[in-house]
Amino acid sequence: MSNWKNKVDKKAVGIFVGAILPVVAFIAYWQWKLSDRDWEQLMYFIKLSSDNRNDILVFSLVPNLILFYFSNFQLRLDQFTMGLVGTTLALAIPIVISLVI
Repeated sequence: MSNWKNKVDKKAVGIFVGAILPVVAFIAYWQWKLSDRDWEQLMYFIKLSSDNRNDILVFSLVPNLILFYFSNFQLRLDQFTMGLVGTTLALAIPIVISLVI
């Protein structure tokens, strides 16, 4: 394993990246699709309908899925992947519950 893989292949790094990437994706989606709304209007838009929540919140988790593919199947970063998957599940379960309620 190369030197950079040894540095990256840690659960803490996977948890950190898994927590930061959805926030970055959420902000990118907000600026890309809903840039005409401020923060309060965005929160109202999300609460307005479950379809709105579904689009925004699920889109935020897509980068974690893409990163999972590369870290697990291509690069074989097992510890990193465990942290990433744990964080993704911790974020996805409340999102699924909020979509059902």
